Amino acid sequence: MLFLGFICFVLLSGVKSRNIGDAMVETPMVDNQNAPLSAMFDMTNVNERIKTYISEYFDSKMSKLVNMKLEEVLLSSKIDEDLKQNIEKMKENLTLKFEKEIKGYVDGVHQNLTDALSEEMNSFKTSLEDSKLTTKNQNKANGDKPPNTCGGVLHGCEDLKGTICGNGLYSLNPKSLPQFRGYCNMCFAGGGWTVIQRRKEGNTNFYRGWQDYKIGFGDQTEEFWLGNEKIHKLTTGERYQLRIELQDWNNDTKYALYNTFNLGNEASGYKLTIGGYSGTAGDSMIYSNGATFGTKDENACAKSKFGAWWYKGCTHSNLNGEYLRGKTTGLASYRGVTWYHWTGVNHSLKKSEMMIRKI
Repeated sequence: MLFLGFICFVLLSGVKSRNIGDAMVETPMVDNQNAPLSAMFDMTNVNERIKTYISEYFDSKMSKLVNMKLEEVLLSSKIDEDLKQNIEKMKENLTLKFEKEIKGYVDGVHQNLTDALSEEMNSFKTSLEDSKLTTKNQNKANGDKPPNTCGGVLHGCEDLKGTICGNGLYSLNPKSLPQFRGYCNMCFAGGGWTVIQRRKEGNTNFYRGWQDYKIGFGDQTEEFWLGNEKIHKLTTGERYQLRIELQDWNNDTKYALYNTFNLGNEASGYKLTIGGYSGTAGDSMIYSNGATFGTKDENACAKSKFGAWWYKGCTHSNLNGEYLRGKTTGLASYRGVTWYHWTGVNHSLKKSEMMIRKI
């Protein structure tokens, strides 16, 4: 159609035409003799064709434009949908992560509370068992079993020194104390020793507070601590010596003897005065000379060493430490029943016995 229009334009260029009506065009022409002529052209079909072409061209262009816009809109919608899905996924992930963290925190708190409660219950159970044992021992001391009467009325176990009396519980009536039952050891260096501490099987809890160590606990025929108040009153104003018998898990034995030993009063923290060592175990007590007694309820070393002793920073001996049955590798040093100058810092002894005698 464009080509036909171009031909007509060329042929008729320079020729002046005029419209006659809506569909007719009059155009001057000449014949082959150059005679003037006048031609009439019916433009109805031409106009219809031009209209059709323009309409089809316009429809095509508009259709493409509309399709392009639709694609843009759809693409935008797809992006929006993808973004929405991503946001929903992020929300879901964050929710799951948050729920997981909350659950983990709650589970952790629950476990900590359970562990703490279990520890408290175990501690209470141990204390209850120890209280029953103490009550049993007190009942025994009040008459369940009569004390040994060998040697008559005693001011202290030293009155039995050089006699044929044997080991056992005796009624003691020192000047500074009401009468009480004490265990006399008659086996070493002529006998006459008042036992103030014994470990041998690990059946008695020695990880205790100040008050228990002040008044004493345990069974004097088995494992026990006599009590800091009794030890203080026994050694005050008198010259006492201390003997310590030790045994390891190979059943080898050593001993340490100190010719000076006494405790101050409670106000002083039961301050230790010790010296004049001799023996085979090595001197692991001199480090504690001048130290106050420490227990778990008021002393950091007692907590870290699981014991009660005359700690400085912290100790070279810990005979009231945890009963750990031999090597303690991997645990805190001096945590067991330890004596540094014999078995080192990571070996818990099998037996220990501390005894005092007036010189």
